[in-house]
Amino acid sequence: MKRIFAVLFMLMFLFIPSAFAAQPDISSDSQTFNPFTGVYDLKGHVHVDLGDRVIDGDAAQVYLYQLEVHAQGNISLTDKPTGIHFDCDSVEVKGNERTAYVNGNMVFTQDNLRITADNGSFNWKTKNAVFSGNVTVNGTPHTGDLTYNVRDKKFL
Repeated sequence: MKRIFAVLFMLMFLFIPSAFAAQPDISSDSQTFNPFTGVYDLKGHVHVDLGDRVIDGDAAQVYLYQLEVHAQGNISLTDKPTGIHFDCDSVEVKGNERTAYVNGNMVFTQDNLRITADNGSFNWKTKNAVFSGNVTVNGTPHTGDLTYNVRDKKFL
């Protein structure tokens, strides 16, 4: 039985080496990992460092093979290259789309800019952040959706 498990484990490394090469730095109070699905289930003081992006929160599921992170509760998301920061209730980071989707009580900050909204997203390829639902910019209400380029620091 041990031999079968060892062979299966070795085959997993042969067929999905890229998932392990890009493994994030993960810590939490409790965690489980399923090597067959490639999913970490994290609870309590969650910290997921994806290199350029860092997620902290209460709970998260990290899908290594799909390059996704779903996190809930007191979320803090930082994009290191741009210096932007999101606080929100939940986030879905989809690596294949190069986008983070933030939801619930969202607060975005960059330098002296503060944007609040119900929901938002950030695409790290285009550097565009999009906000929707009850949007305010530095406390002033804004009608409709809002797009902001974090590299150029301009509203589009």
